[in-house]
Amino acid sequence: MKSFAVLCDDLTGSSVQSILLKDRGLRVRQIIRLADTPPSPPGEGEVLVVNCDTRRRPSKEAEDILQKIVHTLSADTGIAKRIDTTLRGHLAAETAVLLAARPGAVAMAVPAYPSSGRTTVGGYQLLNGSLLERTEVARDPLWPVSTSFLPSYFCGFSVAMIGMEIVRKGEKATSAELSRLLSDGARIVVADAITENDIETLAAAAFAVKEEIIPVDPGPFTAALLSRRLSRGTPETVLAIIGSTSEKTRKQLAWLDGKIPAKDFRFSPSEPPEDAFLRLRIFLGEDRPLPFLTLRPESSVHKGLEERTARLLASLGREALTILGGRVRGILLSGGDTAAMFFEETGATALLPEAEIQPLMMGGRILDGAFAGLKVVTKGGLIGEEDAVYKAILWLRTVPDTPRS
Repeated sequence: MKSFAVLCDDLTGSSVQSILLKDRGLRVRQIIRLADTPPSPPGEGEVLVVNCDTRRRPSKEAEDILQKIVHTLSADTGIAKRIDTTLRGHLAAETAVLLAARPGAVAMAVPAYPSSGRTTVGGYQLLNGSLLERTEVARDPLWPVSTSFLPSYFCGFSVAMIGMEIVRKGEKATSAELSRLLSDGARIVVADAITENDIETLAAAAFAVKEEIIPVDPGPFTAALLSRRLSRGTPETVLAIIGSTSEKTRKQLAWLDGKIPAKDFRFSPSEPPEDAFLRLRIFLGEDRPLPFLTLRPESSVHKGLEERTARLLASLGREALTILGGRVRGILLSGGDTAAMFFEETGATALLPEAEIQPLMMGGRILDGAFAGLKVVTKGGLIGEEDAVYKAILWLRTVPDTPRS
């Protein structure tokens, strides 16, 4: 697919979806109110997010609105359906319109939104751990919810499920199960998810199958899948110079598995610097995409070699930046000593702070020295949540460029 249209049933949902996509570095155009004629289709590489405003309308009117928009889209424009996290709205009717428009496609319903307390287990949608019908949602005056069991919303369709017992096994197992369900004729696949990592696993599995997948979700799954579908040709590199060998840092790097292709260069603090530089030049000279590159010492730093390790790491970081040149989108410096040594090595004395990406993790720009204008994130080795490195990469990839002096 060269572009996508995400059809939302209310304004706030369309805004949430737009931000999630924007945070992934995608080009987004949000339509907040429909005019008499459908909006112009998305251009190549663009995501069109449309507030169809259908939740407050009768079912037939909602279907007509979606049909009118879908019929303006070409076959190489993908479709996604943004739904409410508590399953309010014309869930089945609107999904049916999209499936009718794309006979060869399969809808994949992933209603979880873990960061807002919405999870899916056994096909049941939970709000802060409770079934929807046991929360205030059951008393909604317009859309009272009487059941949390998502497959029951799709009566009349061939519905299959991917449970947590599959998702927790990872991308390969989930992709194999999805392929099996599609070959068995499923038109709607409901998937469990408890964490953001589960959603990434499902997105990777959906990306791997040959069939067209129509995401049906409150936003996170669509964002994860579309970021894979619309990835740009040659990715710019985010360079991570990591001096910390803490368990927290290792877990933060491990959290990236399956989300962002990464290459890892390691060196021994005791090896001759010229050997490390030669290996690095060979490593960077290989014909491979480098969306995320880490430079770090071996997992155990030899006692008494801490300063030598930090200086060698800073020098290797400068060498990598020199070799990669304009392909580097930004750098992540993990470890206080690592950051200090790198700035000293490159002649930087001033930063322009721009954002606190997570508590005690700052994003900004280098103002002087050899790499003035380059975006940078600094964090301590014991700082950040499990997704801290991932969030740093997203920030470095999405903040607008400033020309370097």
